[in-house]
Amino acid sequence: MSEVKMWINKRGEPVHPDLVPHEEKLKTELVNKIIRRTEKGVDIMTHFKKYVTDEIGDYMGMMREKYGLDPMRNSPKGNLSIESYDGLAKIQITVAQHIDFDEKLTLAKEKIDEYLKEITAEASADIQTLITKVFDVDKQGNVNAKMILSLKGYEISHPKWKEAMQIIDEAVEIVGSKSYIRFLKRKSVDEKWENISLDFASI
Repeated sequence: MSEVKMWINKRGEPVHPDLVPHEEKLKTELVNKIIRRTEKGVDIMTHFKKYVTDEIGDYMGMMREKYGLDPMRNSPKGNLSIESYDGLAKIQITVAQHIDFDEKLTLAKEKIDEYLKEITAEASADIQTLITKVFDVDKQGNVNAKMILSLKGYEISHPKWKEAMQIIDEAVEIVGSKSYIRFLKRKSVDEKWENISLDFASI
C-alpha cells in the first residue's frame, strides 16, 4: 500500500488530503500551474534579451572592425540606437548605472551643514530643510542618489559648498548597471514611434 502524500498548510503542518477542501485543491493547482508557466515565460524573456544583445554585439563588433577598433564581440556597454533603412523600425538600448556612496558622503553632509550655518541669515528655512532632506534615508537605509547628485546643479560659489560637492564626487561608487531594450515601429517616417511593449502590465 503506497504512502499517502500529505498536504502542507500555511502553518507548515501536514494535512491528510481527505481533509483538504476540494476548492482549496483546485485553487492550489491553478496557482501552481500559472506560476510554472510564469517561470517558463521569464526564462524565455531572459534568453530573448541575451539573443538581442548578442546579435547587436555581433553587429557592433563588425562595425568596430570596419573602423579599425577591437572587433571582439561584446554586449553593448553604452546607449545606442539602431534604425532600419526604411526608418520604420528601431531598437534602442539604454544602460543605467546603479550608484551608491561610500563613507565620505557623511563628510559631505557635515561640510554642507557648515555651509548652512554660515549663511543662516541669508538662506530661508525652506531652502535649508530642502537641502538637508536630500540626505534622508529610506526604510532600507539607502539614500536617493539622484537627489544627492542634483545638489551639483546648484550654482553656489561658497568655498564650503564647493568642497562638499568635491567630496560627493569622490564618494560616488558605481555598483552595477542594467540595460533596457526598447523596440519601436511606425507605419511611415512622418508618424510617431510606437513602442512594442514586452511589459506584461501594458498588454
